[in-house]
Amino acid sequence: MNFLIRTITAAVYAFVLLFCMQKGGAWFIGLFGLCTILATFEFTGLANAYKKADVSRLCSTALATAAYFWVALIPLQKGVTVSQTLFLAFFLITFICELYLQKESPIRTIAFTLLPVVYIALPYSLLSSVAYSSGTYQCAIPVAIFIMLWCNDAGAYCTGCTIGRHKLFERISPKKTWEGSIGGAVLTVIGTVVLTRCLPDIYGYLPLGIWIGMALTVVVFGTWGDLFESMMKREMGIKDSGKILPGHGGMLDRFDSALLAIPAVAVYLNIVLSL
Repeated sequence: MNFLIRTITAAVYAFVLLFCMQKGGAWFIGLFGLCTILATFEFTGLANAYKKADVSRLCSTALATAAYFWVALIPLQKGVTVSQTLFLAFFLITFICELYLQKESPIRTIAFTLLPVVYIALPYSLLSSVAYSSGTYQCAIPVAIFIMLWCNDAGAYCTGCTIGRHKLFERISPKKTWEGSIGGAVLTVIGTVVLTRCLPDIYGYLPLGIWIGMALTVVVFGTWGDLFESMMKREMGIKDSGKILPGHGGMLDRFDSALLAIPAVAVYLNIVLSL
């Protein structure tokens, strides 16, 4: 039953992601805006419950959401001023309120309030930057990032379960192995080659070498993203970050790899496309 629930959730999750990224525009921007809201609300709940941060979940979520739309809308040149104004207003309110609320640790509260802006809102918003890297919306790169992440997860899991022997990062994630990581990288590169060869009209505007470099970037930073969230959960003493996705946990559980892979891809593309 648990396997069936996980499979159905994964199928719906993949369909919604791919559909909205293919549609672009408001569907694309809105989907990851919603992800920012849900992930920030989830993160601040964990911070309050396990780190005694006393964060205003609504204020932090509003701050992260405004930051997301500010950056995500820049390529479209629409609504930037409004989202920028909202972000700066909530930013000022966050600091000023701590003068009057007399909380036990205002610095800790501010830190956990602002962390989702960097850890959650910025990565999601940078998807817009990479999608519009050619000047017009191209779903190829955002879609490729998630396909690469899925290939890496599948390859790492299958290889690790069958021949995994040497621990990758036992202190943080005892089940991860070097064999699994290598298997994930191999499957991701193979999947990338197949994707670009089968859909040349969509992926042919960049050389294969750039796509393979992107795949390896996603593998490395996606693995680090997974490990970072595992470290955070281990410190808090929890198994899942939430329950919003049946069989898969919370938003942070599902997007942990993407939250570091997306900024890494943005940096990678900025470098290789400027050469």
